[in-house]
Amino acid sequence: MAAKSSPASKKTTPRSKTAAKKKPAVKKKPAAKKKTATRKSASKKATAPKQSIAKGKSAAGYTREAWNRKSAGTGGRKSSEQPMMKALRAEHRHIAGVMELFGDQLKAIDNGQLVDTHVVYEIMDYMVSWPDRYHHPREDLIYGRVAEMDSAAADEVDTLQRDHDTNAQRGREVLREIERWREGEVSGAAVVKAGRAYIDHMYEHMNLEEKLIFPHIESILRIEDWRELAEDDQLRPVADPVFGPRVQREYRNLARKLRRNVRRGVERGTMMEWISLEALMESLEVMSMALDSARSSAGDHLRAALDDSRDMFRDSPLTAPFMCAVNNTKLTVRLLEDVAEISRDTLDDLTRVNQERRDRMRLLDR
Repeated sequence: MAAKSSPASKKTTPRSKTAAKKKPAVKKKPAAKKKTATRKSASKKATAPKQSIAKGKSAAGYTREAWNRKSAGTGGRKSSEQPMMKALRAEHRHIAGVMELFGDQLKAIDNGQLVDTHVVYEIMDYMVSWPDRYHHPREDLIYGRVAEMDSAAADEVDTLQRDHDTNAQRGREVLREIERWREGEVSGAAVVKAGRAYIDHMYEHMNLEEKLIFPHIESILRIEDWRELAEDDQLRPVADPVFGPRVQREYRNLARKLRRNVRRGVERGTMMEWISLEALMESLEVMSMALDSARSSAGDHLRAALDDSRDMFRDSPLTAPFMCAVNNTKLTVRLLEDVAEISRDTLDDLTRVNQERRDRMRLLDR
């Protein structure tokens, strides 16, 4: 579907050709070359390689869901985590947030909804201006050092570095598709297709690095290696134009949307906790009412047994014991039937409470 030009979409003010081709906000400082850091002493050269990176494994199956599961379980890292690795993981979280927002925008386009085309453009402009020019070169710098120390990983490192180049090219192609879409030259479907393929590849790539590559790096590099890499890293002074201390004006719409997503995430988490707590309270209330009903029924049957026994002993003392035994058996059976009915009702009520909780969760997700 081509970008809409209806009055409602004036909120998404069509950009002129000049605006559509705005330059990235990041100052075009030459990115660090993909160099392989040289060793400073012969004693540091090629030690016995440890287990090869991703040996016998592939990136297949690393999806957005896998990334979300991984992120949910990595709350506390070791305090000894190296600053460069800490920065790379933080940047991965930032990229994942941008990709999540991009996916939401593509879904809206696919559903024929109006979207802010400025935000769609700024997402990919940011991706080709920041991660492809600063995040990936820093990774390549580290990968080069790993290749020196683990000869078995050299081919895999080369593959990762080429994947960075391929991904940068894909990002530029998606950005061009977005520019053409904003000019009405291509349909929204073309942007959705290219964008979703880009998102899938980004999640796959980041999951491969987080699950296999980064742990291998941390098992090989030593303190002096990290010190030398920090000296070779020429990208530290460059601040992230969206997640840095100051948002650059060119990405103000993207930053605003990301912050709104964060607020919605907090609100959603709070609402989910409240819904779960409310369901728990209702479940406890159901159990309490069931217990009261069972206690009341047991009391009624006990009083009935005592009254019947007293009458039987008054009317026929000789046969009263036998008659009481029979009567008590009948009352016990009735009590068990009442308890069984109460249990069924309780189970139905708990099932209904849980179903209501699930329905409210699904409504919240929508």
